[in-house]
Amino acid sequence: MQKGLKIFSAVLFVLILIVGVVFFSDTSSGKMVSVILYFSYILMGLCAILAIVLPLPLLMQYPKKLKKAGFTIILVAVVFVVGYLLSSGAPMNINVETQPSEQVLKLTDTGLIITYIMLAASILAICGGAVKNIIDKKQ
Repeated sequence: MQKGLKIFSAVLFVLILIVGVVFFSDTSSGKMVSVILYFSYILMGLCAILAIVLPLPLLMQYPKKLKKAGFTIILVAVVFVVGYLLSSGAPMNINVETQPSEQVLKLTDTGLIITYIMLAASILAICGGAVKNIIDKKQ
């Protein structure tokens, strides 16, 4: 297992290195931006799939943790739905050649709102953990 992980990491590192070198060597064309974006989409999809698939054997060994994982997945889904419902998708008043569609604007707003919600949740978790540690030390 460790050997396979090292090989996968090395291959991924070489791919990132190649894409980075080609990107910085060809600055005159905008084609490399598309290549970088598609490469990042592939990496994000791979990360999402691995984040779901790799914990499954461990969750099957400990069924009590399956309930906690299910709650976490539901909570993340709720955050995504809230972000989507709060997004407007209103067109921007800027001068661009082609205006993005309303769906693209709505998804962009959703991503921004989700980022804000997660940022606020992480700050609250950090502060809450610090307060909890202070309270636990006093007792």
